[in-house]
Amino acid sequence: MYSAVYGKPEKWMEIGDPWITTINHIQAAEEPDWFFHMHAHENDLEISYILHGKGALYCDGRFYEVSEGDIVIKNPRVWHAESSNRKDPIEQICLSVDGLQVENAPQNVMPLKGLPPVLAAAESRGVLDGIYREMIRRTEGTRTPDVPYANMLLRASLYVILDCLQHAVYEHETNDHGAQMQEIRSYIDANYSGDISLESIADRFHLSVYYLARQFRKYTSYTINKYIISCRMGEAQRRLIHTEDRIDDIAVICGFSNLSYFYASFKKNVGCTPMEFRKAYKNETEEQVRVNRA
Repeated sequence: MYSAVYGKPEKWMEIGDPWITTINHIQAAEEPDWFFHMHAHENDLEISYILHGKGALYCDGRFYEVSEGDIVIKNPRVWHAESSNRKDPIEQICLSVDGLQVENAPQNVMPLKGLPPVLAAAESRGVLDGIYREMIRRTEGTRTPDVPYANMLLRASLYVILDCLQHAVYEHETNDHGAQMQEIRSYIDANYSGDISLESIADRFHLSVYYLARQFRKYTSYTINKYIISCRMGEAQRRLIHTEDRIDDIAVICGFSNLSYFYASFKKNVGCTPMEFRKAYKNETEEQVRVNRA
């Protein structure tokens, strides 16, 4: 048995008066090729929580793998795109949020403080699973969705996410190994297009291959090779969208000397070919222009 008596609590953190502007429950098992094209939100914060399965995220120039129990934070004006894993289709709840005001942060911005936009819920996973399943139950498939209740659940989930974020930031800032792994991550960010590998990075930083592989995965949730590929995929997607460069030139610029390997990697990680990705984004952009002009 455990019992405790507490005094009046101090306020932990102000978050303003957040409310849900849109809610989407995505179940890719019903649509195996589910893919959401590149886009950004002018004002709203978008938060996704992965309930089941796996997927891929392109966010702010980087490529990330996501899986159940992950929190995905997409701050305003950050370009992002998402796709599902065909073998393990993703199920996620995606919320657009307005009115969030975290202390010392711009409106509707979650302060990531240098952390990636994908955050593991870890010990808080059961809490977030329960909150979001209940939110879906009270809003989906009903003539009278309980919006006030959903917004109350949103507020609870935001506090849980901020707690996860604070723990992650603290661990990142106070751990010497984490600082070294961040230095190595920054090195990869600047040199991914070159001929780098686990072995060459270990040699540069005077570390054993085994130690580097284990520590990098511990502090980033990625293997070295997967992180290099994620950087290359992110830059390839950016160039496919924002330039008219030839696809074979993009492959070389992003560090792929073999065009067939580039196509295979892109298809595996993004879920479509480079040409399909470019066409899909351009079609989406043209449609948005027509909507804006209407």
